[in-house]
Amino acid sequence: MASNKRRRAKRGSGGTAMTLKREGTLSQLVLESIQDSIRSGEFRPGEALPSERELAERYGVGKSSIREAVKMLQILGVVETSQGRGTYLRRASGPSLLNRLLPGLARAGGDDEELCEFRLFFDLAYIRLAAARATDEHRTRAREAFDGLSRTRRESPSEAAGYDMEFHRAMLEATGNVFIVEAGLTIAELCRPRADAEGGPYRDEAVESLGRILEMFCSGDTEGLEDEVVRALGSPARGSKEQRRRKGKTDEDQED
Repeated sequence: MASNKRRRAKRGSGGTAMTLKREGTLSQLVLESIQDSIRSGEFRPGEALPSERELAERYGVGKSSIREAVKMLQILGVVETSQGRGTYLRRASGPSLLNRLLPGLARAGGDDEELCEFRLFFDLAYIRLAAARATDEHRTRAREAFDGLSRTRRESPSEAAGYDMEFHRAMLEATGNVFIVEAGLTIAELCRPRADAEGGPYRDEAVESLGRILEMFCSGDTEGLEDEVVRALGSPARGSKEQRRRKGKTDEDQED
């Protein structure tokens, strides 16, 4: 049996054999190979990717590895999947430099507290910028998405997840900065499976805080934003904030 470090494909496009030689899991190798095909122009924006079966045969891996690789491409904003069209390349997949950096971020280890600390710093910066630049369209989109999230969070968590992503996308796009948009969407996806075990991403306290964040975004007044973001992210973020508070107190004591 071929190892994870070296796996020979049965067929490439047009029957050409392919060999994956780089280090990493099979899904990571497939991800990198698909990205190579995108960069070379073999897979073009707006066009559908080969089917799951065709990709599995092309790279000589199981369908589960293909699904994991495609999911990562979705997280990175490179592809979209829709019923009837299949999986296709987005026409605008973000700055090329950022797309080279984000796969490493998406595969990075680290515990919940580290991830939440990263997201806390990121959210505080981008939401303040978004609130200053938002248009009526951005505010309307964010309100509609939040209403949908509030309506579906108990009975249909999967549907609520779509509204949740649209809520964040509306605020991210209000910044007018494509780097912030692509990074923010990736961070949101990374945080989703690590949601607070106290009640998941849509527990009452989190949704109430999202509502207050929405009002700050729409009004442009972001005073108290950190407290609301911490409540929305849950206990790992609280630990991160407490660590920073203690460190600040220690630094003050040392100065005295």
